[in-house]
Amino acid sequence: MVTLPSAIPPILGHVVVTPRQFPTLLGRPSRLDSVTKIALAIAGSEASGGAGAQTDLKTFHQLGVFGCTSLTCIVSFDPHNDWGHRFVPVDPQVIHDQIEAAVAVHGRVDAVKIGMLGTPTTIGVVAEALESYQFPKVILDPVLICKGQEPGAALDTDNALREKLLPRADVVTPNLFETQTLAGVDEITSVEALKDAAKRIGDQGVPVVIAKAGTLLDTGTALDVYYDGHDCEVLEVPAVGQERVSGAGCTLAAAITAEIAKGASALDAVRTAKQVVVSAIENRMHGNAPFDCVYQGNYRA
Repeated sequence: MVTLPSAIPPILGHVVVTPRQFPTLLGRPSRLDSVTKIALAIAGSEASGGAGAQTDLKTFHQLGVFGCTSLTCIVSFDPHNDWGHRFVPVDPQVIHDQIEAAVAVHGRVDAVKIGMLGTPTTIGVVAEALESYQFPKVILDPVLICKGQEPGAALDTDNALREKLLPRADVVTPNLFETQTLAGVDEITSVEALKDAAKRIGDQGVPVVIAKAGTLLDTGTALDVYYDGHDCEVLEVPAVGQERVSGAGCTLAAAITAEIAKGASALDAVRTAKQVVVSAIENRMHGNAPFDCVYQGNYRA
């Protein structure tokens, strides 16, 4: 059973405190007015360092934001099975404890990035934490499934995500498959269809939708659609290379999170994030796998 604060604040000893009071209780002044912004990545660990929480932290750091994490699962590529994913979920109580610890240590979180969750149970725990802590901004990268999971798990995960996380997200960043799934459409083959799908997701109560097509619409560019309930913009940058690259989506969502934590508007955050991704792909790490890994370290604003 997972213990989460709800109507009753967390209890330390016999003293009832709220999350923002943790630093003072520990005998230190609260750092609520600290200049450096803090972003929390609730995401999976990916051993290569090219995706997941590892990529989130590197992206936060490159953009001048302090990053902390709550790991939701452990994912590793299997070199003996076509580089599929080996997926191991983290115990729900451990996920909760990590979120609690991050808030307790810092006294605040300026923005949250949610990545790979993987199971309806994990989604439930994260949703309860969002409800309890009321983080200022929540950016959801709705990873529905990875190789190594049963295909049927995608439907259960999709349903849980729609019900419990979409209503709590300020920004959602689905890729083409996830956009099709969340919008309830069969196939997206044009920019107009992508715009329509983004609006369908926005109509479910999401303030900002970034529907990512990347290079899959054969426009010769890396193309995404931004929709905020009023404006619908097509955002394009030059496509970089033809090789498969791991971690571009994680980098985009993490960069959006970092920029929003610093006070940028969602649209400006996305524009910056796309430039970060371009740099990360241009400077990608080559290895023995049939894909490369993004590297954010050479990005300069």
